[in-house]
Amino acid sequence: MNYYSEMDWHSLSQKDVLERVYSSHNGLTDEEADKRIKEHGLNQLRKQTRIEPFKILIRQFKNFLVLILIVAALISYLIGDMLDAIMIGIIVLVNSGLGFLQEFRAEKAMIALEKMESDKAIVVREGEERRIDASLLVPGDIIVLSEGEHVPADARILESVNMKVDEAVFTGESVPVEKIEEKMNKKLHLADRRNMVFKNTSVVYGRGTAVVVATGMDTEFGKIAQMIHEFKEIKTPLTERLDSLGHFLGKLVIGIAIMLIALDFLNQSLDLETFMIAISLAVAAIPEGLPAVVTITLALGMRTMAKNNAVVRKIAAVETLGSTSVICSDKTGTLTKNELTVRRAWCGGKEFKIGGRGYGLAGKISPFPDDVDFELLADSAVLCNNASLGDEEDEIVGDPTEIALLVLGAKAGKEKKDLKKYFDFLDEIPFSSQRKRMTVLMKSNSDGLSYAYSKGGVETILERCSKIVWNGKEKNISDKLRAEIIEKNNEMALKGLRVLAFAYKKVGKERNACKEIEESMVFLGLAGMIDAPRIEAKHAVEICHRAGIEVKMVTGDHLLTAKAVAEELGILYEDMTAVDGRELEKMSEEELEKRIEKIAVFARVSPEHKVRIVEALRKQGHTIAMTGDGVNDAPALKKADMGVAMGLAGTDVAKEASDMVIEDDNFATIVKAVEEGRRIYANIRSFVKYLLSANFGEVIVIAVAKLIEIFVFKIPTPLIPIQLLWINLVTDGLPALALGNEQLQEEEMEKKPRAKNQKILHGMLPTVIIAGVVCALAIFAAFFYHLPMGEMKAQTMAFTTIILFELFFVFNCRAEGKTILEIDFFSNKSLLGAVGVSLGLHIAVLYTPLFQEIFHVVPLTAGEWVFATALGATALLVPYLVRVFEHKKQ
Repeated sequence: MNYYSEMDWHSLSQKDVLERVYSSHNGLTDEEADKRIKEHGLNQLRKQTRIEPFKILIRQFKNFLVLILIVAALISYLIGDMLDAIMIGIIVLVNSGLGFLQEFRAEKAMIALEKMESDKAIVVREGEERRIDASLLVPGDIIVLSEGEHVPADARILESVNMKVDEAVFTGESVPVEKIEEKMNKKLHLADRRNMVFKNTSVVYGRGTAVVVATGMDTEFGKIAQMIHEFKEIKTPLTERLDSLGHFLGKLVIGIAIMLIALDFLNQSLDLETFMIAISLAVAAIPEGLPAVVTITLALGMRTMAKNNAVVRKIAAVETLGSTSVICSDKTGTLTKNELTVRRAWCGGKEFKIGGRGYGLAGKISPFPDDVDFELLADSAVLCNNASLGDEEDEIVGDPTEIALLVLGAKAGKEKKDLKKYFDFLDEIPFSSQRKRMTVLMKSNSDGLSYAYSKGGVETILERCSKIVWNGKEKNISDKLRAEIIEKNNEMALKGLRVLAFAYKKVGKERNACKEIEESMVFLGLAGMIDAPRIEAKHAVEICHRAGIEVKMVTGDHLLTAKAVAEELGILYEDMTAVDGRELEKMSEEELEKRIEKIAVFARVSPEHKVRIVEALRKQGHTIAMTGDGVNDAPALKKADMGVAMGLAGTDVAKEASDMVIEDDNFATIVKAVEEGRRIYANIRSFVKYLLSANFGEVIVIAVAKLIEIFVFKIPTPLIPIQLLWINLVTDGLPALALGNEQLQEEEMEKKPRAKNQKILHGMLPTVIIAGVVCALAIFAAFFYHLPMGEMKAQTMAFTTIILFELFFVFNCRAEGKTILEIDFFSNKSLLGAVGVSLGLHIAVLYTPLFQEIFHVVPLTAGEWVFATALGATALLVPYLVRVFEHKKQ
């Protein structure tokens, strides 16, 4: 880390800063600049290595289940069973290909950061201004900043002429920051260092000069880039659960296969058929269609979410939303509309509540203002204003504060276009950070007199007023009234409102000098505004609480404002607390972990704070969704289980670091995505239960048949590998896909989020085991009853019975804990279609000569179909048998 980047430059005077960087107002010499560029390097972000596609491809074959299938394919090839070898090989390649496509995404966050770097900069060297490549800047350079330009490096301001800088890429807050020259308190949050400018922010107003104190990776921007690169990819909950399931099934297959091979070896009957049985076991136990079904279901979920303004960038992240237990949301633009709204007004001793949200004109003023006091306040709010309200939303132009004041005036019947008919603009004394007020001079067309209208900070305006409008008349402001005004200001501020004061003055027919215009004015009143919460956000927070999801506000805004919005939304409730960045800095990691559950609001936070919050929540076992839109949010988005970027206000860096992009920047959209995530996970569990129940039945049949052969009498295998592959991929696959279309059951959003360590099989083992046993009994009944009629007839009956069993059983897997009679039979039409297609394909296999040869089957008579159907229908008894088991267990 560079020496310069470790300094608290904002707390030093200009003289001290220049001395520390060995520079002056005349800038560096060319010789010194060349020396420093060798010492500090170019003013660029360091390029990071990219993921190699080949490594991603190799990673797909490290899955335990895939390795077992590869071994099964090799054994099939070695013993001459080419058809099985080819089929298993195709399955491995398809699954691996799907996995490769999911993971083949370049790490674009660094690329986006690199693209944002400035190209040119105006620098003072040897006393002259020059335009150079921004990459050649070094600490100690004096840079010239002007409106519309990007800041090329981190720098301490030397001169600011009404300069405002948009720092939204760092703070997420849209209001430009007014820059000052004076030194500031040492212990200030990054967003409060108003005498500093930071790389890749933008000058939106005024001009200035500054001395460079950090370049390249030593800038705040560079530190964020480094944080993004250092974070490791977090495995999604679904990935972890499927990996766990794969290991379980793999160990089960290996264990049973070793046991059967050992028994054959002890009986001195070890031959090629033993290995065929082992392959059959591998094929039977492993649900080959599961990866494809999961991927397609997640992809369909992505499409549904995209229609609802939630674009998921990483496919496995779809399900992660469903397991989210904490949502850390930004305030501005997500929980709020990023549109200031005047909520309170005070004039003539009366307080008014203003309804409505954002820039919409709907909303009443209560009590309705029918006196001169409010009329004059509204006149000042509209006339001392450079913004404009068009007829359409995209025609609204100007500073957010001034737009809010125009909306206030419009609600009071005072529109700018109407007032312009009665007043002509003469002059303006603009707002500045030193003056903290703005004044306009207007000429009235009715009496020919000039009037000055002012707005600004309460204390600034009040000290320039000698009178106040009270019940339509002007009277002197007493000390008591001044105290009342200050108290009202403090009261509004404590509610998180940004308060402005208004005043006016009758100037006369001749324009006075500027300093006289702003003296002995008449105080009109106060207006308190806030970026009001979205209506839908409050309902979305309620849904989260019912679903056991905690919502935490993480914002760069001030603590009082954040608390006011959080209380209104129901985020800050009962014994929940709020902290700011300074208090957070004082906490140790242990203290933060202890307190994190009870902290609902984090204000004035830095990128490092956000990462600490994510880490503390993760140590408490939470699955975290973190929202953000600025460059400053990218590290936390990358660190969280679910990074959610804003589509409208979000930077490219935030979007590339995220797992999902919300196109309308609305918190309610995130909650809808969570609902969709829960629906998808419930459906994944449904088809895992469906596939494993059937596969467990197959495993029992293969294993028991082998044991009968070893210990009782020799029998053929009831189901051969090619039949098992057909069942697992085609017969099971289509209905399993259709289960992915099941709608969200109401009770899903009333459940608490599942624990991170909860297995995907949680609660379903009784169903899997009972269904497997019933299925195996049905298959053996069909097989042994028809064995006297020939091996192929018996195998065909076993093959048909298991298919019919599974096509019946799928209707009991549609919703957890519900039978075929407890859910609308026709609500999932795709399932009815899938069952019909699967049955049709099986009929084609039985009655097409080519398929009869491939699958070793013979046609069945009508009586045999009835027999198989009756056995298959026993699947409908499974949920009732499970209930009996669970009742006895309790």
